[in-house]
Amino acid sequence: MTTDSTLVAFIIGAGSHIGAAVAAKLHELGYKVALGSRHAAESETKQEYFHVQVDASRRESIEAAFGTVTKALGPVNVVVYNAASVNIPPSPTHILSLSSEAYYESAALGLGVFTAAKQAVENFKNDIHRDHPKAFIATGNILPFTQFSPSPYHTLGVQKALATRLIATAAQSYKEDDIKFYFATLVSHKGGIPEPGEFEKSAQTHAEVYWDLINKEASNWDHRFTLDGKPYLHV
Repeated sequence: MTTDSTLVAFIIGAGSHIGAAVAAKLHELGYKVALGSRHAAESETKQEYFHVQVDASRRESIEAAFGTVTKALGPVNVVVYNAASVNIPPSPTHILSLSSEAYYESAALGLGVFTAAKQAVENFKNDIHRDHPKAFIATGNILPFTQFSPSPYHTLGVQKALATRLIATAAQSYKEDDIKFYFATLVSHKGGIPEPGEFEKSAQTHAEVYWDLINKEASNWDHRFTLDGKPYLHV
């Protein structure tokens, strides 16, 4: 177990499922953990975490949140981007029945990955983290890897598609700086969308997988894994 008090993680989109499990894992193993959400409230989660309000669809909010976290806890060396939303069209089978405002608002959560990654790298390059693991993990799904997304989940697919484009490029761009970028996706044992029951049971699996990605040697940015935590090897 590490006890280095300079290890800091920032989870954006910290909820009661994946975010909570990852936070607990990192805290248990010596990290100071900041939880970022739209309605940050210490009463909602354990007091040992630092809570910060952040709207991941707004560049200024993400930038301000990083500033707040850095001032309170120090530069971060791990960022988990867990923010996402589903915006169902009024006519569920017709994507163009969704308002332009709703579509742009949904896409902004995908664009937020760029701002968060930009802030993260500035933190990662702080000399205090010279010998620390440095990782940016976006919670993924398989929607970006097919041309078709069902209308009810189309906006979620847009968010994740924007994330994949950035993560893939950043992983290559910062390889020499020993900075890791991952798009981490839970899949079924056949590589498809996991059953609802599998996802409901997956919080601890996400935590274990993310911990491994943070600490092990860099691997493929497109990291898919099954409920047992094993990598799903895809072409």
